[in-house]
Amino acid sequence: MKFQSIQSIQITLILAVTLLAARLAFQPDPYDALRQADALFIAGRYYEAFHAYHALATRAPDFAPARLRLGMALAVRGEEMAASREFGWALRLGLNDADTALARLYQGRMSARMGYADEAARMWTQISPSSALYGLRLALEAEERLRHNDYAGAEAGYHAALAAGLPDSWRRVAHTRIATLRAGHDPVGAWQELRRAVTEEHGTRPREQPLAVPLRPLPRPDVAQIAAILASDEAIRPQLMGQVYLDIGWTPLAEEQFAMARERGTPTLAAEAYSAYAQLSNGDVAVALARLRDLALATPDDPRPRTLLALAHLAVRDAPAALAEIQEARRIAPNDPDVLLALGEWHTAQRDYPAAAAAYDKARRIAPPALRGTYALVQAQYHLKTSLQICEQGIPAAVEAVAWLPENSQAWLALAQARLACGDAAGARDAAAQAQALDPASAEVAYHYGRALAALGDRTAARSALIRAADLAPASEWRIRAEDQMAMWGIAP
Repeated sequence: MKFQSIQSIQITLILAVTLLAARLAFQPDPYDALRQADALFIAGRYYEAFHAYHALATRAPDFAPARLRLGMALAVRGEEMAASREFGWALRLGLNDADTALARLYQGRMSARMGYADEAARMWTQISPSSALYGLRLALEAEERLRHNDYAGAEAGYHAALAAGLPDSWRRVAHTRIATLRAGHDPVGAWQELRRAVTEEHGTRPREQPLAVPLRPLPRPDVAQIAAILASDEAIRPQLMGQVYLDIGWTPLAEEQFAMARERGTPTLAAEAYSAYAQLSNGDVAVALARLRDLALATPDDPRPRTLLALAHLAVRDAPAALAEIQEARRIAPNDPDVLLALGEWHTAQRDYPAAAAAYDKARRIAPPALRGTYALVQAQYHLKTSLQICEQGIPAAVEAVAWLPENSQAWLALAQARLACGDAAGARDAAAQAQALDPASAEVAYHYGRALAALGDRTAARSALIRAADLAPASEWRIRAEDQMAMWGIAP
């Protein structure tokens, strides 16, 4: 009896130990959950990664790596204040050297984006030359100089980053940035940088830093665009390069290129118009208006300078001056569709929407066949923007736009939006699908595709499309709209 009692106790102890071991073995490991969430983040699935990090940080509030990752996801989403709190929390809990450097890299980029240059510099200087992220730090510092129009400092910064060592994807961006900066004054040097951007370098390269990918500058302009300009006729190269600089926001360099184009010969209307726009963007309103007035006086039989001058007056809210230029342009060319578009803009600024709609409609009807699709798209977008007569005039204009512009994603998107507004969910879905096939990287297209799918009751596909919209532009209005729609329809996690 005594033997049986001892044996029973031993069995009980064995079972207890076994159960405890099993419970410990199957207890959720926060590092397993972290790795799974990191895989989502690295794959660009930021919406799901954010929710995974949030869930992990909720379950394990003192797990510093989860707090760091949550801060990174919030920074990618453009939620700076919340991100700042998470970074501070993670650092107080304690991070290893690699994670600390990663936090400082994100904090610096976030501070720079918010306009706190001193704070950004303070964060970045804490990443030492021995860190694997040091080259990335130098590249982001160069990008910040570029944003403040310090072009010489930016170029020197990119060279320093390359010398420190950059992963291949960052290296290509740095060479392309240098090529773009040089293209306006040193075509030979720009070609050399472009070749380096597309050539694999020999030797050991720093490994990629997948968790830092969202911080990598976008390749805009890309290698092909700069190469095409460098290969163009030297006579028109300054104008083309100026347009590129203006498009990416390097306004002082754009002005230099337009000035160079003016010095090399009789400036074209396009060059002068872009030059005036550069001045307008830079806040030099008087200079821009004076340049357009001079151009209008030099070409008295051309309505285009008057039209541009009218639009410039509208941009600075001088409606009477804008109307005077439109009236003069109509006297010169009463049936010019561009003049009618300017008239439509003027009526819109005065909130005379019926008159504006009539102007857009007439512009489309009298436009030459080769341009009719463009004017039809402008008309459709006007009706969508104002939510007026979408079904009566917006849909026909959008249908005409896709007929003339079958490869234009914006035309298909306008048709999708118009059809959805008029209750044709299936037609909206089909048009949005075509827009997405033409422009798969557009968050706006993905958002409207998701709305059309939801209207058809396909909640699973709608959720996938809206998550894609959120992932494509996590710091934009499209992510916010997509999340609002999912919450409203009850399909958010």
